[in-house]
Amino acid sequence: MKRFLAAVLMLTVALTGLIFTGCEDKSNNIKETEPTVDIQSFSDSTEILQSYFDSFVEGDCPVYGTWKIKGFDYLSFIFRNDNLAQLAMDSEGDFATLDIDEKNKTLETSFFIGLSGEYNYELSDNDKTLTLTQGDSRVIMEMQKNHNFIPKAPKKPKIDKDILGWWKCKDGLIYYFGKDGIMYSNLISSETCYTYNAQNGKIDVVYKYGGEDIQTDLEYSYKNGKLKINGNTYKRFQIDN
Repeated sequence: MKRFLAAVLMLTVALTGLIFTGCEDKSNNIKETEPTVDIQSFSDSTEILQSYFDSFVEGDCPVYGTWKIKGFDYLSFIFRNDNLAQLAMDSEGDFATLDIDEKNKTLETSFFIGLSGEYNYELSDNDKTLTLTQGDSRVIMEMQKNHNFIPKAPKKPKIDKDILGWWKCKDGLIYYFGKDGIMYSNLISSETCYTYNAQNGKIDVVYKYGGEDIQTDLEYSYKNGKLKINGNTYKRFQIDN
């Protein structure tokens, strides 16, 4: 277990440089629109993001879900129905492939550190505890009712209503901005939830990482239905929850 945790801490350092990488600016290829924004539809980001993450862990396999490493509140794994696993450190996650064999009770994933290779798994009678074994190594996980990497909404956030909702660039990178001050990003190699304020061309964000609050900022502009974040162009889209 000590070797496992040391490897995970190395991963937190490696992921830090991935959070705000952007996609190529392809604004000339994005058709200008004047979208109509229903502000109230983005008023409860917790509910919206919970529903979004739930869609990836629904299914008959009892291993699908968010599992917290026993004894470590900031460390969890999400085993998903799209053949992906995700290591979450507080409010940030890193992706790996996932293969579950329910007949033989094996689980295989490919994190370059942490969990790697094939594991035998055993579920408790109530499916609330998952034990993974690989040789002499054993990891015990507890099922989480909610996705605990979604932060609590801040009090009285300052939000530019023009940027509310879901945004995607041509390379598939995604941002979500909620009216209650919760923000989400999916930047291919990492997935992160934040609290934020956005005004006057600047987005101030805070996310949890290794038990600490990390603060940073992004530059943005909005014009004719297009959102630029750190110089990269995003187009609004809708996710059906």
